[in-house]
Amino acid sequence: MTDVTLTEVLTNREKLPKNLVVPYVDYHKYICLTDKIKLFQLAKKIDVHIPTTYISTDYENRERLVAAVTSSGFPVVVKPNYSKLRTEKGWINAGVHYAMDERELRDVLSKDTFRLFPFLVQKRVEGPGVGIFLLMDNGDVVAKFAHKRLREKPPSGGVSVLCESIAPPMGALQDAVRILKAVQWTGIAMVEFKIDREQNIARLLEVNARFWGSLQLAITSGVDFPYLLFRMAMGEKTVCTERYKIGVKSRWELGDLDHLLIRLFKKSSSLNLPFQHPAIGTLMKDFFLDIFRPSVKNEVFQTDDVWPFAQEIKCYIRDILI
Repeated sequence: MTDVTLTEVLTNREKLPKNLVVPYVDYHKYICLTDKIKLFQLAKKIDVHIPTTYISTDYENRERLVAAVTSSGFPVVVKPNYSKLRTEKGWINAGVHYAMDERELRDVLSKDTFRLFPFLVQKRVEGPGVGIFLLMDNGDVVAKFAHKRLREKPPSGGVSVLCESIAPPMGALQDAVRILKAVQWTGIAMVEFKIDREQNIARLLEVNARFWGSLQLAITSGVDFPYLLFRMAMGEKTVCTERYKIGVKSRWELGDLDHLLIRLFKKSSSLNLPFQHPAIGTLMKDFFLDIFRPSVKNEVFQTDDVWPFAQEIKCYIRDILI
């Protein structure tokens, strides 16, 4: 389940069989959260904490935007309004870029992605990443879960490859619920934050209005979101799930390997690493010890069903050889 496939399903819903239940809201509500520009406009309106944000469509031209960002200071993160962009030739990836000064910002904005599509520029927030996972029924919380990101791919910030179940930070949980209530959300969503190290405030990064990559951690910890969503879609009454195991870690094995290889073979200066990141020696030690730590659970490899991991290994090797 990706933004691409979910977009195709929701925009073609009327073509599906009438008796097929799609447990998601309509496309308009989905876009309110998936389009980062719409999301941050909503966040500003309801006073959710966000990074200092500049939206491209708010400025008459690039020079005014660059001047505003430069006066505020660097480093900054440049994001397209969607992580996947639809073009005449099909869907394309639209990654996040970092800029440490005005020259780098101008270089980033010269790329086709930012010349042709709306985007936003945000002050980079230093601090741990936190995800708030929610199942909602017309704006009411049915189930909740939270994790902290320990390692990501790429190391500068991205997909979680090692994460840990935590009690939901109250500020982040309150803001996540307020965002989803504002659009009367029904279904699942993951609201992502960074805890601002300087001010100890959870600042909104994005919303995944679909199932997320680290879903297995929630299931392992005791919150089975797919089953709860199924029951809700079937019209069954679901009771709010309050408790789950704290301190469980989930590791995406091959993603974690990629994280290590990137750190080993690329210069740190080119990786836009967070302010506090482990030294290579510490990272290598943790990588191998995590294989044997009881608190660290595999995300893909399961002894009772090895085929998903076998398929992932096959694809991993194929991509290396191509």
